[in-house]
Amino acid sequence: MVLGEFFLAADDEAAVRVGPGRRHEFPAVPCDGICPDDAVLKWETLLPRASAKGPVDSVQLREVVPMANDGFTVFAIPDRLCTALVSAGTDRLRTTAVLWAETSEPDDEISLDRAVDLFERLSVLAGRGVERNLNLYCWYFAP
Repeated sequence: MVLGEFFLAADDEAAVRVGPGRRHEFPAVPCDGICPDDAVLKWETLLPRASAKGPVDSVQLREVVPMANDGFTVFAIPDRLCTALVSAGTDRLRTTAVLWAETSEPDDEISLDRAVDLFERLSVLAGRGVERNLNLYCWYFAP
């Protein structure tokens, strides 16, 4: 079982203080049951980026806490994806969420309804990050 959440933090230093069993006051959206690093990379290909002009470079996630043998990691969500989540309308978010759920990896435990809910909540969270000048991160633990 994969446990995790997307969350807002001011910087990497603040982001390293989160994780399983660690309480924090950061705005967050849980993402249990999926491999969020794989999901984020997939979303980058599925969710059109309104700000992108020309070909889009492949994305590599920036690790804040690299995954070690304990199965725990924290990574930053790419700015392009944050922008796309904020700028996509409800219909585009839902269409992308459904497409992702239908093509997700077998290890991910995501229903269509849950995928749509996750995208909608992430869009709101990313928007709050823009308003408050906070960065979007994700932690997850896959024992």
